Amino acid sequence: MTAIRALPSLANNDRPRNASVREQLQQLEEVAREEIRELQQLADARPGPSRADEELLGLAWDLGLDGEALR
Repeated sequence: MTAIRALPSLANNDRPRNASVREQLQQLEEVAREEIRELQQLADARPGPSRADEELLGLAWDLGLDGEALR
């Protein structure tokens, strides 16, 4: 499950009055949203731990081996 959430848009009354500052803020919002989309894609594509890996590690632990012994 991904814990990354999109940022809410600023309400018009929260935006600065200066047009150039508003434009810069809008560009930053667009970049932030794109970065969040990329992070969500990376997080969703990351493989989770497999059940076999957990079982193998548990078996090694039962045998008194540590993670280095599995390499």
